[in-house]
Amino acid sequence: MGTQVAVAKGGRVLVVDDEPMVRDTLGQVLADEGYIVDVAVDGSDALDRVHAARPDAILLDLMMPGMNGRQFLQALRDDPVYEAVPVLIMTAVHGLEVNLASIGASEVVEKPFNVDELLNKVALAVYRSRDADPTNPPYVAALVEPTPEPTDRGVVLVVEHDRARLQALDLLLSERGYTVVSMTRALAQLARLARAIRPRAILLELASEGVSDIVRDLRAEKSLDPIPILVFARDSAGDAPALGETFERATDADLVSFVDRQR
Repeated sequence: MGTQVAVAKGGRVLVVDDEPMVRDTLGQVLADEGYIVDVAVDGSDALDRVHAARPDAILLDLMMPGMNGRQFLQALRDDPVYEAVPVLIMTAVHGLEVNLASIGASEVVEKPFNVDELLNKVALAVYRSRDADPTNPPYVAALVEPTPEPTDRGVVLVVEHDRARLQALDLLLSERGYTVVSMTRALAQLARLARAIRPRAILLELASEGVSDIVRDLRAEKSLDPIPILVFARDSAGDAPALGETFERATDADLVSFVDRQR
């Protein structure tokens, strides 16, 4: 590990919230996932941060003293340079109904945060932001004297319940030039996510929460038929439900090889 260069793979995320605990917690969670994180205490501070370094996504609290979130959004969208930056609204109001397009936002993230859901939404926002801006390519974890690999090889969706194994697989795929959207349990909106980003492959660990239902949802979507879906087990699959082909005793090398074979 001594030869590894600490280069963020995920891009830059700006967290805007007047509560220090929220800023610190989100900053740590996002940094642990490989993002470069900037923080701001209000809308005015956030504009300064945006102008200093363009973020790939913004997590924004609407209710702040001074320049609030809505005022910040209006100022941000008035500048064509930043009109496409995804903004995720943070709210403690569950089930909040808001016309996101009318205020210039992309998504809602509810407090208290579900970390997997939060990271899923941030990863999608960053991918869309960088995909829409070819001058701003993804950050990829690099090695000293790396073996050259193609970049921008597409998105891989990964569900693996063991966080350490998930991070190891995420790193391997990222080093090979893939953009990885990873989570420790299968979210209910995974099929919608797959329709939105059209991944090169979907890797689902059988032991992860919700995988059986999600696989059935994915395979019921005719539009997703061209996307390879691999259900894998780290050990013997045992009495696995009828999910189609299941790859037993899968190693990270097996999974990377499967993704590499897809076209």
